[in-house]
Amino acid sequence: PFIASILEHVPGAKDKMVFDRFHIAKHANEGVDKVRKSENRELWEDGDPTLKGSKYLWLYREGNLPEKHRDRFAALQALHLKTGRAYALKEALANLW
Repeated sequence: PFIASILEHVPGAKDKMVFDRFHIAKHANEGVDKVRKSENRELWEDGDPTLKGSKYLWLYREGNLPEKHRDRFAALQALHLKTGRAYALKEALANLW
């Protein structure tokens, strides 16, 4: 809605819009969390609590993950979940800056 509104009301907005790193990262994190929630629901229905309690692990940048969480996070990544793929995309996007 924001972009559509800007394009409608600001003359020449297409050439004036700027997307900053903070807001891009925020949207990427929201995307990862949305994938995690959906996948957790699917796993939970099958009796698999794998993603339970992992929300904040996926929000860390790769280099900022506290040591105490690294083993669990590595184990989650090794499972090749959809959430892991979303996280990899988030990290790739962050590395553009």
